Amino acid sequence: MLKFKRISLVINEKKHIVLGFFTLWFALALLQSAFMPLSGEEAYYWLFSESLDWGYLDHPPAVAFFAHLGYVLFGNELGVRLLSTLLSTITLVLILDLVGRRHFRTFVFTSLGLLAVHAGSFLVKTDVPLLFFEVLFFWFYKKYLKQEDWTAIVGLAIAIAGMFLSKYHGVLVVLFTVASNFRLLQKRSFWLIVLLTAILMLPHLLWLIEHDFSSIRFHLQGRADISFKWSNVIGYIISQPLVLGPLVSIPMGIALFKRGYADLFSKALLFVLVGVLIFFFIQSFRVFIHKHWTSIALVPLLVLTVEVLHSDNKLSFYLRRLSRITIVVLVLFRLYLIVDYVPDSLKGKTEPLHDWDKWAQSVSALSGGMPVVFINSYENASRYQFYTGLPAHTLSTYYFNNTQFDQWGYEDYFRNRSALVIHHKRNQQGFQTVDAPNSAQIHYKRVRNFNTLSKLWVEVNQIETASQGGRITANLTISNPYPFDIESSENSAVRLKLFTLKGERVLSEHLISSEFNLAAHSERVETISVAIGQLDENTQLRFGIEVGDLPATINSHRIHL
Repeated sequence: MLKFKRISLVINEKKHIVLGFFTLWFALALLQSAFMPLSGEEAYYWLFSESLDWGYLDHPPAVAFFAHLGYVLFGNELGVRLLSTLLSTITLVLILDLVGRRHFRTFVFTSLGLLAVHAGSFLVKTDVPLLFFEVLFFWFYKKYLKQEDWTAIVGLAIAIAGMFLSKYHGVLVVLFTVASNFRLLQKRSFWLIVLLTAILMLPHLLWLIEHDFSSIRFHLQGRADISFKWSNVIGYIISQPLVLGPLVSIPMGIALFKRGYADLFSKALLFVLVGVLIFFFIQSFRVFIHKHWTSIALVPLLVLTVEVLHSDNKLSFYLRRLSRITIVVLVLFRLYLIVDYVPDSLKGKTEPLHDWDKWAQSVSALSGGMPVVFINSYENASRYQFYTGLPAHTLSTYYFNNTQFDQWGYEDYFRNRSALVIHHKRNQQGFQTVDAPNSAQIHYKRVRNFNTLSKLWVEVNQIETASQGGRITANLTISNPYPFDIESSENSAVRLKLFTLKGERVLSEHLISSEFNLAAHSERVETISVAIGQLDENTQLRFGIEVGDLPATINSHRIHL
């Protein structure tokens, strides 16, 4: 009886330690969220949350929904991040439940040694709800493998729909899980999960249909960084150990080879981990892989390695030491994100991390009450709106990609008005430069009559390339959806141009028409022939409309020859 009481006391004590750890982790994340300025990407998602919808051009709606819930409670940075902070904490709780509380100490050292765990605790990212629903998926899948009851079936459907509504990468988790256990396809319960998931996804599917699958097309062919570069491939290979670590990835990687994968649950985790890394390695030959795209590999990596790291004394020894180094560095960096304690002489030319509210006030003062347009910077346009409450637009140019601003119709709101235009690049003709209080540079000019035509569309019906001389012949359909005629004038010339690109790099530009005209709600078909020089298989073409002295907008898809 005495022995039983001692065991019970130890268990209760451990519960208090676990509860204390997660409470402290959540509290520190809230402090970070409250005192750290919004990044440009976070401000962009905040704008999403101010216009709730079932989808957006570059993301599904979950990140906007969670940001909206928090911002309703607190109308500041803390509010925007509140639900992300809560979800990331719950995600860690569920992962601990999967690995077992007896491995708590090893779990703490492993998880706190991961850069993504720290970043996800206070940043608004689409990966935060994605990882939450991914862990929920594995949590219910583990139950489903034991018993195919309604709780597991409904739970899996909710988790899968949540992943899809957070980020389309979630489909990889499902596909690789099915690949690890093809017998799922023979189960009625599996197809019931598919049906329930489809029902939950119906609002987003209807949104996609209504918007001509714009979000899917954006990711497949609308990104500015679609092009082959060996630097993309090499960069992916080098960066992944850093992303999935940095230092603790060494013992974690060794632990992967030391455990068995006989059971279906471990097999599913392994398939997702390896499958995701291979999938994005292949994709790196096509597009630049952003470091956080492989975040869904973190969950299986943690669940698979913690038990081995706990039982292997040598690996556990190195894990604790490498984790402590990482934690010290990351805590100092997290503190720096709140308090600017680094001397200016050591910062170099990196983007400022502080005082973006003062930057916004400087831009507002420069504008003199005029609307502000940021060229190819949806981050700064969003940040400006958050910190001033004033409207701003981002002008997407021919070498960049469209953003949600193009879907919202800011262009029409700003049309024919005086505007302050801010360029994202220095040394642009006609632009002046001033330093903002946070050391950011503002490259600006004032435009008396802002007018762009990003909705005019050039569809390539047929294109032929000459075997010699680098000449192309193309049959085009040019459509004007605007309720007004497009006419060139002395004060506002309208020019149709063709650009050759490699990703965001501009190779050449060619004038197709110096005085472009087209009646309202009309279209015309014409054939052009242009000598554009020698091309290789990675060169892309794109048409753009240039109005006055503003840069050309995006007026066609990227055309791959």
